[in-house]
Amino acid sequence: MIWIPITAWAVAVALGLVVLGFAGYEIWWKAGRLQRDVRRMLALRESLARLQGDLAATQERIGRISR
Repeated sequence: MIWIPITAWAVAVALGLVVLGFAGYEIWWKAGRLQRDVRRMLALRESLARLQGDLAATQERIGRISR
């Protein structure tokens, strides 16, 4: 009858390892996804800053023409 608690502990340890492994994988995957999202957002911010500069230059030219 000693095999019942040993089996229960073995199953609990195996299940714990599976849960921890899955949680680790999820954290690793989501961290990678967030890093990719941050890189895309930074690129978008740079693009928007260039567009803002272009818009300001265009507004300045329009202002000079209309005077």
